[in-house]
Amino acid sequence: MPLVSGPQVDVTRPYRILSPHKTGYRGNSVFLMVLEALKSGRRQNMTMTGFLCSFLPFVIILISAPPNLSAQEGRVTLGLTTRTGTTGLPFVIAEERGFFKSEGINAVVVIMQNQVVVNGVVTRNIDYGGTFSNFIGAALSGLPVRIVMAAMDGADHYLVTSPNVKKVEDLKGRIFGISSFGGTPHSEAVMILRRYGMNPEKDVTFLQIGGSSSRYAALESGSIQAAMLVPPFNNLATKRGFNQLLAFNDIMKIPLAGLAVHTVKLKEKPDEIVKMIKALLKSTDYIRGRKSEILSLMENKWGMKDADIRESIYQDVVGLYSRSGVASDETMKNVVQLVRDTRKSKDDVPMSNIADWTFAKKAQEELKIR
Repeated sequence: MPLVSGPQVDVTRPYRILSPHKTGYRGNSVFLMVLEALKSGRRQNMTMTGFLCSFLPFVIILISAPPNLSAQEGRVTLGLTTRTGTTGLPFVIAEERGFFKSEGINAVVVIMQNQVVVNGVVTRNIDYGGTFSNFIGAALSGLPVRIVMAAMDGADHYLVTSPNVKKVEDLKGRIFGISSFGGTPHSEAVMILRRYGMNPEKDVTFLQIGGSSSRYAALESGSIQAAMLVPPFNNLATKRGFNQLLAFNDIMKIPLAGLAVHTVKLKEKPDEIVKMIKALLKSTDYIRGRKSEILSLMENKWGMKDADIRESIYQDVVGLYSRSGVASDETMKNVVQLVRDTRKSKDDVPMSNIADWTFAKKAQEELKIR
């Protein structure tokens, strides 16, 4: 059974993120955000199922949690789309191995849809976002967010397709699963399709599903015929007969994962930001230096029982984790252009309104990273 049915979002429309100024959303006013989101979804032909898939996890988290989750016991919330996979690994390691606590931060990783991560940061109900491209889209739209760290210097996304899709051109008329409209997998898919002479708006149907684990499940069920997947899901898919057509790194190098914050936090809690980055840099160093522990995590937490696959995943991604937390000018230009092209945007926004590497550089100094 398809995960989402009915009319799909019109991807030719500009990518939209809820603004707190429009919703008036603060604190426990969850339903104001939900109602505004529902209106937005109707304007974009989003089905009720699609809406619930995007926003219900966030609503449940906020309703079930006591008021002001972040303020409780000095807790810091970090929004991610999945705990499983290579992009989420630095955050999970920092939480489970105590690197956040070693910096005096009581951080908790909360899993939610990509778009909800951005909305949570914009409305200041989440302290940090661990995604990347959606925050660039938000900054290009003039929303008060900044990327303060890049956790990976390249993308570990792979185009994986159904067994009967042998080449990119075979995707015409097929369904392409993405995390969210305007997210990294969507932007990557658009670029790949255009690179191979296809029209992303007419030749495929994009279906907003969620993180890599959800996209893999949809691919396996036959609900979609293509998706950008990260390890271990691309490895699992190829082992089960699906086709891995290409790695996005072969198309373009872009930074992936990281930390994004509301601009108010830049002034209110600069020391906390530096500590968060230090914890994540310790985490990426741990990933590079503790191979056996990471392979064990892949087996026990990800369910990767095949030793050869675990080794392959590690070798493919270990070199992508950032040593500095600062993305290069070239890769930032690449990802900004990628997002602009996907959004059909001509926004001329200075890089200083998108990313602020001051905190990552200070974290480097304190950790004596050269």
